Amino acid sequence: MDKRALSRIPRPTITAAHMQFAKLVPNMEYLVTAEQATVNGTDTLTLNFFGKEKKGMDLNASFRVFCQKNDYISQDLTQEKIRWKTGALDYLAGYIYWQRNSGNICIASEDEQQLIYQKMMEWQGIAGPNPYALPTDAVDEYQGKIKERRLAKRHQEEKDRIDARMAKFGELPGDYNMFVEETVFKDENYIFYSLQKKTAYCTKCKHHFIIDGKKHLIGDGIPIWNDRDIVKHNKTVRCPWCNSYLQCKSVGMGRQGLMAVKWSVLLQKDGEDVLIRYFRHVRDFRGDFYKPKVDSTEMFRTIHTAEKAEDYEWYRFKSTYEIRWCYPKGRNWGYFQPSEYDVPRSVALYNQDLKAAVEGTCMKYSSIDLYVEHVLDDGRGGSKPWFVDWYFNAYRRSPFLEQMLKVGFYKMTREFLEDHNAPELANGRSILDTLGINKIQYNMLRRLKDPSLRDLEILKYKPGLSWDDFNTLRYIKDGGHYRMYRKFGDFMQYTTLHKLTRYISEQKISHEHDYFDYAEWTEKMGYDMHNEFNLFPRDFKRAHDARMREYEKFKDKQEREAAKRFNILLKKLKEETADVEALNLRAGSLFIRLPREIEELKAEGEVLHHCVGTYSEKVRKGETMIFFIRLVAEPEKPFYTLEWKGKVAQCRGFKNCDMTPEVKAFVDIFEKKMQEYESIPGKKRRKAGRNGR
Repeated sequence: MDKRALSRIPRPTITAAHMQFAKLVPNMEYLVTAEQATVNGTDTLTLNFFGKEKKGMDLNASFRVFCQKNDYISQDLTQEKIRWKTGALDYLAGYIYWQRNSGNICIASEDEQQLIYQKMMEWQGIAGPNPYALPTDAVDEYQGKIKERRLAKRHQEEKDRIDARMAKFGELPGDYNMFVEETVFKDENYIFYSLQKKTAYCTKCKHHFIIDGKKHLIGDGIPIWNDRDIVKHNKTVRCPWCNSYLQCKSVGMGRQGLMAVKWSVLLQKDGEDVLIRYFRHVRDFRGDFYKPKVDSTEMFRTIHTAEKAEDYEWYRFKSTYEIRWCYPKGRNWGYFQPSEYDVPRSVALYNQDLKAAVEGTCMKYSSIDLYVEHVLDDGRGGSKPWFVDWYFNAYRRSPFLEQMLKVGFYKMTREFLEDHNAPELANGRSILDTLGINKIQYNMLRRLKDPSLRDLEILKYKPGLSWDDFNTLRYIKDGGHYRMYRKFGDFMQYTTLHKLTRYISEQKISHEHDYFDYAEWTEKMGYDMHNEFNLFPRDFKRAHDARMREYEKFKDKQEREAAKRFNILLKKLKEETADVEALNLRAGSLFIRLPREIEELKAEGEVLHHCVGTYSEKVRKGETMIFFIRLVAEPEKPFYTLEWKGKVAQCRGFKNCDMTPEVKAFVDIFEKKMQEYESIPGKKRRKAGRNGR
């Protein structure tokens, strides 16, 4: 539709007759007028909707709908600027539209009503008497058919895009069915037997056997037998021919549960793109167990390009009933996984030579073969059904995975891929750049054969370690403390690792953090940390308890001195700002003031359940300022707490609640006056913590 030409049609006006109509129909919500015009040679019907005010009888132009034979569009009339809407009437009019039988939507005249009927029937090719109860019913059906055509067009465009990508997938390898039989279902076989007929059959090697009088399996015309296992329903016995241990199933028993679901994955290539295909295989023994039915369906596909991965799924397309390739719903199902019939739990990998499978593609340097051979639980991917996609996606983000695999750092690769707390690594030009270490440190890692990320972190945290010290730190257990090796490494400035570990062992200190608590207290109180008398007391438990009591007294003294300095600072600050209007602001029922002493900060945080009690050090250092907003009627009761850092950083009430409109207006006034005060040239002002430093 030509929107520019439509916008030039004059906006509808409200006449006296329309106003009179509105007064006669009290429950009317919309008054509709209709007019016919030709726009660029196209027959156009315009429906103008006038909404009635909630209070009173006045009408206002709400929107208008331009209708042509094959399309419609609406214009918002509540704004001067042209604004288009594509929604149908049931959306634009909302819940009122569904109550139109009660007269909430009225057509202005009989002629306009007939015009709507005529155009709707003409454009839909309806001849004969009018089949619609209301004009809005006719518009409903007209817009519904157009929406169906629009939706079908969008669907077809999407299907065409998908089909173009699916054309990249070719035929299956000629031996794929054999792979399914021999590899995918290798563990899904049975020995079916009949004691009445004295015969048995192995579904794996497809050989027949005779059951002797002792219920042993004997080859039928073949000199082989199993004279140890007795054939019994649901009992596992060894097949004399293929030596497989299989479960016995009596032919006379029900076989309703004998159906296996397995999955396989196939890698192919198309130019530089890698194609991943997931197949669901169902093997059904419920019918003829000599020829079990095998049904294979390709359920998922992924196209890996150098830039991204494209996922597709064999599923119902949109809200239609057509089963075809479509964009997937997603592979993150959360805790409740779909059944194995819908998504794989594990997969069997067809490609034995993965290096050849990706040769010449965007993944040619990915080392997927090394990843599958050394990093996965087993060569088929174990319990990782999407392992190929996951690895390719990770490699696309982190190409350095190739370096780590090629130098044999398999454990490090696994940890990086699977641990969400793994450290970030750079995409360096070499393995040294990637790991952020030097050649000596790299050789120490190589000496470990298969190092971990923790080994790397130790070397990076404490550069220059000798091999013996590095090996010692590696075997230090964290013992519930995050990265305990760091505490040992830090204390190498005072002593050697050998002395430290020997002392902890001799003193039978079961929790290493007990020792480092003791050492930290000793260090903070100013003791000489190079003196072994302080580092290694003869009786650690006794020294630990005594030092703890001493440190508590030391800490209490420090807090008292800090509180004294803080209170002196607040007193001076209050004296210097006694004439500042912003700091003595009172408006309406609110006023603002500075804290009088440090205890007030703690009490403020406890009453209002927020963390202002921890801000005393920041205030003392001049990093921030804290103000109390109080109600005039309750001047001593905490109400709101404000932080000032050249502007209002935050203002919080009980449990960090936001400001009420009254408090927000008060804070806006305070902020304006503070900024006016701080902008006065030549005015000497004191930072909150200058005297406290």
